[in-house]
Amino acid sequence: MSMDRREALRRSALLMGGVIFAPSAIGVLNGCQARPGVDWSPEHLDRSQARLITILVDMIIPDTDTPGAVEAGVPAFVEEMIFVAYNEDARQEFISGLEAFENSVLEEHGSSYADLEPEVQFQVADSQNRRAVGGEHTDDQAAQFFLVMKELTVMGYFTSEIGATQTLRYEKVPGRYDACIPFDEVGKTWAT
Repeated sequence: MSMDRREALRRSALLMGGVIFAPSAIGVLNGCQARPGVDWSPEHLDRSQARLITILVDMIIPDTDTPGAVEAGVPAFVEEMIFVAYNEDARQEFISGLEAFENSVLEEHGSSYADLEPEVQFQVADSQNRRAVGGEHTDDQAAQFFLVMKELTVMGYFTSEIGATQTLRYEKVPGRYDACIPFDEVGKTWAT
């Protein structure tokens, strides 16, 4: 499925929201980083969990005119965050949420998330996001898992070399500081 940058941003905007989960910030500060490339071999997750994470990461930040989250190595980043930065309780909560997400898809669609058509995958992700962001379903483990997945995806992508240098605007030594410039004059948000 191919989409233009505007459509990808619209979809990403629909999926964004929430606050940063503390272990995620700690993981980045401790050096967890995306390992670029699509050839990811999970070290701790089983193949079906790794496949689900890869598809969700790609749904949240797909390839467009810039590389997406999969090419930036975000699936490996997510695994590293879960198994290196998170404590045992947070890790179990994430894995339980991943299983709850997959089980909710199986119940509703009779198929795993990975086997759904891309448009249905987007509808499922959007629905889980709306449930969690709406605050009505704070006990919905699948929806809460999706918020954590979004956060890890965005954090992994924008702290990767691809996200910081190809999606955001980047200069090793930026010039003068102008606090009030219309966005259309700069075109991208600064990475530094």
